[in-house]
Amino acid sequence: MESQPGREQGGVQSVARIFGIIEVLAAHPAGVGLQKLAAEAGLAKSTTHRLLASLVQLGYARQDSVTGHYRLTLKMFELSSGIVNSMDIMGVAKLHLERLAQRTGEAVHLVIRDAQDIVYIYKTESGPMRMSSRVGLRSPLYCTGVGKAILATLPRGEVEEIWRKSTPRKLTDHTITELSALQAQLAQVRARGYAVDDEENELGIRCVAVAIPTPGGRADSAFSISGLAPYMTEERVRRIADLALETRADILHDLGYAEH
Repeated sequence: MESQPGREQGGVQSVARIFGIIEVLAAHPAGVGLQKLAAEAGLAKSTTHRLLASLVQLGYARQDSVTGHYRLTLKMFELSSGIVNSMDIMGVAKLHLERLAQRTGEAVHLVIRDAQDIVYIYKTESGPMRMSSRVGLRSPLYCTGVGKAILATLPRGEVEEIWRKSTPRKLTDHTITELSALQAQLAQVRARGYAVDDEENELGIRCVAVAIPTPGGRADSAFSISGLAPYMTEERVRRIADLALETRADILHDLGYAEH
């Protein structure tokens, strides 16, 4: 049977457009209107509406009968949850991180590295504060506590390569945008065993973060404890860091890894 390049190319384009719509919907968990969705996806409204109809029919999206806005359904989460739940780190760390959140009264996050970014795969909050972070959110390595904790386990050359492939920009007045400043911070992280995000990713939020290294010493995952900056004093940061390091030791023990 002869190949049909035109049909194949059109099929790939349709798949790319559908995933573009899914990514926009994922960025608007509360829902988004057709016009805004089409604009952010870079598609015509008619094309967007047609592809949305397919996602709705298949059960991956739904339209609010009152607002008319579209949002993803839990069916999309079910697809990814199988991957996340299969990760040893998720299954082992969850109980320890819940306990850490109770002990500190703060929000605790677990992330994994994906190229130049980190992706949040777990979040628990035990206090009254509610952060804007969410499972599935992607943030740069260079300006997050968890990202810096991971970077500190990597060779200097690899850190430089990640920096070159990133697009450093000031998310707040505290965000580092110079490689030399980042390398200096990473040296501190290696010396004390934990990283600090001092309002670099989100104003008003200070985080303590610890990497979870593999037996080889490298880390692709990390967790953080985040609180309101005025309450995260230097003394409290040190106390929370001690608890975080204890929690990491417990996680590594349950994973069957030796503490480095």
